[in-house]
Amino acid sequence: MKKKIQNYLAISAIIITAIFIVQCKKGTSTDTTPEKTVITNISPLQGMEGTIVTITGAGFDTVLRTTSVKFNSKSATIKSITATQMTVVVPAEATTGQITVTNKDAVILFPANFTVRSFAITKIPAANVFDGYAIANMAADLAGNVYVNTNTDTVFKISPAGVKSMLTKVGNSSTKLGGIAVDAAGNVYTVGTNDFKIYKITSAGAVSVFAGSGVSGYADASGTAAQFIAPAGMAIDASGNLFITDVYRVRKITPAGQVSTFAGKATAGKADGQGTSATFGSYGNLNHIATDAAGNVYLSDGDYGTWGVGSNAYYIRKITPAGTVSTIGPIPKQMASWTGGKGPLILPFTSMLAVDVDGNLFLPGSSYNNGTTASGGCCTFGPVFMVNKALNSSEFYDLTGTFSFVTMRYTGITFDPSGNMYISAAVSYGHRSYELSSMGKTGSLIVKFMIQ
Repeated sequence: MKKKIQNYLAISAIIITAIFIVQCKKGTSTDTTPEKTVITNISPLQGMEGTIVTITGAGFDTVLRTTSVKFNSKSATIKSITATQMTVVVPAEATTGQITVTNKDAVILFPANFTVRSFAITKIPAANVFDGYAIANMAADLAGNVYVNTNTDTVFKISPAGVKSMLTKVGNSSTKLGGIAVDAAGNVYTVGTNDFKIYKITSAGAVSVFAGSGVSGYADASGTAAQFIAPAGMAIDASGNLFITDVYRVRKITPAGQVSTFAGKATAGKADGQGTSATFGSYGNLNHIATDAAGNVYLSDGDYGTWGVGSNAYYIRKITPAGTVSTIGPIPKQMASWTGGKGPLILPFTSMLAVDVDGNLFLPGSSYNNGTTASGGCCTFGPVFMVNKALNSSEFYDLTGTFSFVTMRYTGITFDPSGNMYISAAVSYGHRSYELSSMGKTGSLIVKFMIQ
């Protein structure tokens, strides 16, 4: 009898255990239904061939053979992909239309069109009218006039037709001009780097001192009561406020001439923060500066100009209209392929930068030796790179082969209010391929990208 009871208890335990296991499996069952593929955002929604576009969503299959992207029927290259985000390159011959993502058996069309932009390249002036001088600073107005200086006391104006004229001379014969900007009314502003003044030039060429006492120092005040230590770069926002780089500070000048310290302090550093609690200049004095349509200010504050694998990132500082400073980057440096079997080279960005109407940053790459006879076996233009808000970098355009010189280097980059881009370059000891009689001359040229 006792044995029967033991057997009964054993069988009961087995049954109870089996029921418990089944119930547990029911409670912890895994839903194997595939996640639905959706697109929540595409940025940017306009760009040119080669632009990197970020597609954000969910349910992306990371197996590339089952995933594809098309720009209005033209297949794009997928650079990277995760379950929630992919980056793709706008393909050649893409046209404006919808972006289609095929993910396994699902086909998703993003409702908003992607606008494909194009550009035409012209050079202004048609002939090199700056022989012997290097354009140092450049700005453009709404009409497409370009204003330049060559680190002398003279401001030149170049019309859209490429006609150069002298707008005016500023200060005295020893004045060296730096950054330059143009407001909506056509007034030109420029920095006197060695007389510590900010000049205003009307469209008629009348010159006045807009700010600065003419003595190196630090004082926030109105007009000529203000002082600058070593002013250099200049940018202007849509409201007409000027922003001046001044050693490790960014100074702001309102349209009424009131000077204040927008961000930074006397000591160098790389701390983000609010206004004067932030620090700049850990790699040297600030210089190049730009603004976007929203009033944000951007500065080069990275390790540009440093060659070699030991230093392979680039930083840009951003200041909001409220004065909040943040760091953009690190933006990886790009690779330039040498010819002649010399192998790849890490190509630093220059310190120059510009921002388009969509907030994309444009960064010229340093000149480099490509080892070809087309550039005299020396130096060629580095490509111009575009960096979008997601910090994806792509090659915007490579001027190599467009112009051939023995040595060349970029000296400036800017946009006009219509969205056209201008790049200036110094040419040394060169033979211009478009001017056969120019052997041995030096000077500058400006390349205009008419973006449509």
